[in-house]
Amino acid sequence: VFAAQVQQVHQQQPQQHNVTKNEAAEDPNTGRPGSEDDDNLTPAQSRRKAQNRAAQRAFRERKEKHVKDLEAKLAGLEAAQQQASLENERLKRDLQKMSTENEILRATSHVGQGSISPEPATGPMRFNPTDFYSNVLQNHSNKSPSHRIVTSDDGERLLAAGATWDFIISHELFKKGLVDIGDVSERLKNCARCDGQGPVFSERAITSAIEQSVASGTDDLL
Repeated sequence: VFAAQVQQVHQQQPQQHNVTKNEAAEDPNTGRPGSEDDDNLTPAQSRRKAQNRAAQRAFRERKEKHVKDLEAKLAGLEAAQQQASLENERLKRDLQKMSTENEILRATSHVGQGSISPEPATGPMRFNPTDFYSNVLQNHSNKSPSHRIVTSDDGERLLAAGATWDFIISHELFKKGLVDIGDVSERLKNCARCDGQGPVFSERAITSAIEQSVASGTDDLL
C-alpha cells in the first residue's frame, strides 16, 4: 500500500511542473502570454485562451492539493504501521509471560489433584519446572526454558529444556505417578548437547532416563 501511494505521488509531481511551465510564459502584469500574436486574436479567441489559462491554473491547484492529501495520508499510514509494530512486540512479551505462568500452573495443579487422587507422590509434587530447568541446565550458560524441537541430521528429535519437561509430564509412566522428575533431571543433565542455538536433549536419552528412573524406583521397593 505504501509503495503504491509513494509511486502515485511521484507520478503526479512531474505533471505539476509541466503545467507550471505552460504558465511561465505569461506576462506577470497582465496574466496573458507575452506574445505579439495576442494582438491579432479575435475577442472569441482571447476568451478561449483566458479560459484555457484559468482551467490550467485550476487543474494545477487540484493536483497540488491531491498530492498534499496523499502525502498526509502516507504519513498517517506510516505512523499507524509503527504503532502496530510496537503493539505486536508488547503482545509477544505478554504471550511469553502467560506461557511461563501456564507451565507453572500446569505443574502445580498436580499438587491439588493429589488430595483427590491417590497417585504416588514421586514426581511432579516434588519438582516444579523452575527446579527442573535449573538442574538440567546447571552446566550451561544458556538457561532459557525454550520449547524448541528440532531434528538432527540422522533424523533424531532433539528437545530443548521446556520441550523436555513437556515430554516427561505427558509420558504414560509419569501419568501413573511412577516417575521421579528429580531423578530424571539428574540423569539428563550430563546428556545435554548444543545444536547451535542452545542445549537440547535427544528423545532417546529422555525416554531412557524416564525408564531407568522408574526401574530404579521399582528396585528400591523390592
